[in-house]
Amino acid sequence: MNEYLDHLSANDNDIYDLLISGKQRITVSVLRELLRDRGIFCSAKDEREDICDYISMIPHGFHDIEAIVEKREPPGRRDKTTNIQFDSEIALDDIKEAVESYMKTIGPNEEVKHRIGRDGGYVIKVEYDEFNHNRAKLLQRERNEAKIDFLVENGKTVVRLPATDKAKRVVEAIKECVEQRRKAPLAQEKVELAELSTPELRSKFFTSLISKLPGFKLRNVMNLKVSSLRRSEESDENLDIDLDTAESEARMEMFAVVHSMALSGQNLVQSKEYKELSQRGFYITHISWKSEQIENPPNIVQFEAGFEDKHNCLGFRYGVQGEFKYHKGSHRKGISPVDDKERARYFSLIEQTALKLKNELLAETEG
Repeated sequence: MNEYLDHLSANDNDIYDLLISGKQRITVSVLRELLRDRGIFCSAKDEREDICDYISMIPHGFHDIEAIVEKREPPGRRDKTTNIQFDSEIALDDIKEAVESYMKTIGPNEEVKHRIGRDGGYVIKVEYDEFNHNRAKLLQRERNEAKIDFLVENGKTVVRLPATDKAKRVVEAIKECVEQRRKAPLAQEKVELAELSTPELRSKFFTSLISKLPGFKLRNVMNLKVSSLRRSEESDENLDIDLDTAESEARMEMFAVVHSMALSGQNLVQSKEYKELSQRGFYITHISWKSEQIENPPNIVQFEAGFEDKHNCLGFRYGVQGEFKYHKGSHRKGISPVDDKERARYFSLIEQTALKLKNELLAETEG
């Protein structure tokens, strides 16, 4: 009984954890505002920890806690994006019926909205509660949203979705419903490099992606991560700090090589330093770069791409971090968010280029 009540109430320690853990959003001025709302004034010399401790000790009702949580919560997150491509065109009626079938299975903490998109595709928005037990107790319940787009391109259906487990489960459930309706399996294709057994080809995927993106010219490599084929072959018991240090050093070496080759326009794959790293088993698993749009306006866009499973190169995901707008002969110093229309266009370029490169590299391996 006591454990059940603990889920329905918040003690002083829970409130203190909620206040003290949000230093960037729950500032001293916000804490004083919470006290002023109760007619309490504190000294300007009071430390933040002391104010948090005092607030946690006074009585709180549900709406008091709710107000603190709203001030503590950051703006809605933007997950990285991934996609699945089906080899055939899925009719909108099939998608609609599959979504309605899925809606019959959801619980009370999940809400699904769906409609035909402006571009002729189908849009699904799923709002759901998710629990993150790594956070303070009163913040563990998170309200998230997954926007899933079904797009028809060249006789194929591209599903663009957030790279989250929830979004993947929703798409899988819709896929199964469509297959039952059509009485035939849906052949799908993903960007995965598990069949590429050499570090050279895995890294070549990323270097080609950043240099061959249609309509853009590479300006700069911002950051990258590397992994090792040899590490994935060893058991966890054999991993030690020296291996982690070696990977960190390899990351810095690889970054220096890629960064230099990108700026000079040279062929990375042919460089001596790159070959040495490849011989040691290291390859790129994630990269962030800037590219300048060739057509006007020549804005600089900052992209990122990588694999969730870095050892097997599975779970390709990507994002657009923002753009540096071109204004009066130069680019602005501050990065600006990208509107939804342009973001969708950039996503399409990454998806098509990545899939094309994967198929070319597989063909090269077979050859």
